[in-house]
Amino acid sequence: MTTTHDSHPDPRAEGDSALRWRRRVRRWALDIAIVAGLYFLLSSWLERDLLDDDTPAPTFHLRDTSGIGTSLASLRGKKVVLHFWATWCGVCRQEFGALNSVQDNLDDDEVLVSIVADGDDPERIASFVSENEIKYPVLLGTEEVLAAFNISAFPTNYFVTPEGTVAGATRGISTRWGIDARMGCAR
Repeated sequence: MTTTHDSHPDPRAEGDSALRWRRRVRRWALDIAIVAGLYFLLSSWLERDLLDDDTPAPTFHLRDTSGIGTSLASLRGKKVVLHFWATWCGVCRQEFGALNSVQDNLDDDEVLVSIVADGDDPERIASFVSENEIKYPVLLGTEEVLAAFNISAFPTNYFVTPEGTVAGATRGISTRWGIDARMGCAR
């Protein structure tokens, strides 16, 4: 006569399973912490030379492709995103859709203004804006304005409070949600 194994599970197997699960969760937490740490280190390094928060944003008066001028002072009382980009920048091109979405969803007290770095030919920029279906204002940047904002890479965003001070800055690709969140912080 043969005997069969008892139908009760081995308690050691349950303990091993729980131990494996705890190790897996700890490993995930460690992986997430490492990725988050690397992200914040890289972001800090990329943004090290940008203007500090709570400093007055440099003033400017720039023209769009039609010759109409806009100054930062004229936007006082509104939260402003200053988006610096270039037509040759591949990452900048990836943001057009997100920025169009931001433009479509702005509140009355919010403004998105983009400043194109290679804006020496207004007709070429107007054509580029039309071809890429850019819906937000595009101002023609100057070397002086780029230098005043410490622009050395694209895209770069500055978030300016209604009082005209820098509330934050980012360098690199941004999502619509990221821009919305930072704009909300520009109080």
